[in-house]
Amino acid sequence: MKKKLILLLAVTLMFSLVAIGCNDNGGDGDVYPNGTIEIIVPYSAGGGGDTVARILADALSDELDAQINVINREGAGGELGIAEIAASEADGYTLGVFGYPDNFVLEHTRDTDFTFDDLEYLGAFDDMPMGIFAGPGSDFETIEDIVAYGQENPGSIAIGESGALGLLHVLAFSDHLGIETTPVNYEGGGELMNAILGGHVDLASTSSMSHDPIKDGGGHPIGFAAAERMDMFPDVPTFKELGYDLEMGVSRVLVAPAGLPEEIRDVLTEALDNIGNDPELKERFENAALPYRYLDYNDVNEVLERSNNTLAPVIERNSERFQ
Repeated sequence: MKKKLILLLAVTLMFSLVAIGCNDNGGDGDVYPNGTIEIIVPYSAGGGGDTVARILADALSDELDAQINVINREGAGGELGIAEIAASEADGYTLGVFGYPDNFVLEHTRDTDFTFDDLEYLGAFDDMPMGIFAGPGSDFETIEDIVAYGQENPGSIAIGESGALGLLHVLAFSDHLGIETTPVNYEGGGELMNAILGGHVDLASTSSMSHDPIKDGGGHPIGFAAAERMDMFPDVPTFKELGYDLEMGVSRVLVAPAGLPEEIRDVLTEALDNIGNDPELKERFENAALPYRYLDYNDVNEVLERSNNTLAPVIERNSERFQ
């Protein structure tokens, strides 16, 4: 009997030591993170969203002392990857990076498997306002030129765009100017660039990342849909300065599936605050030609809610354009 008791105590002690060892070594313990984290990017490798994800993965990996892998799940304009993020388990081991407002526009223009509220928004890291650009030799030098011509020739101004946000920006821009324009869709940014530089469209609706290649090709910006002038392009006015209250752009956000436990969210948001306020991260973004703007958990949710309220009526008024 004593031998059985001793054996039972020994086995119990052994399991206790194994459990302690697992906790200390990050195996099956409750301390987050204790395994590999995946960041899903709903675009192909090499683009802006992918670049942001890899910069964040490197910085977060050091901050959390965890392995972080970036997984590209491109397809359907980002819809497939965003749906996968939203459907993943909310345990902190599946995160996502994409350009807002892709998810909001997709949700309101397609029959998606996700909604805005199916994701938790942890932080944002860049601010790339949309802009309107004219091509080489264009007669449109100023926004007044566009308004005057558009009023006299309804629907005759062709504006190239790529993706749901590009079209949304064309529609919002036209609404604010009070003119009718004709959006021309291109499959990607490369095709759109060729179109504006080749004179196939009158104007282009694209992000501030296109500033340098368009200028190098002989074109010029008309203005940016930004809250204030960009430090990278101080000579380009905002539409607000030009008399039109239009703000619209791409901001890469780090998200998790909705329902993330509070203790895990706290670990992630604290880590994001640490790297987000580090000048080294800002430098890495700027070296990649990405205008840096860190928004913490509270700020990003406030900004996105305000943006949703701006975008929703524009989408609703032009719903047939997205069919």
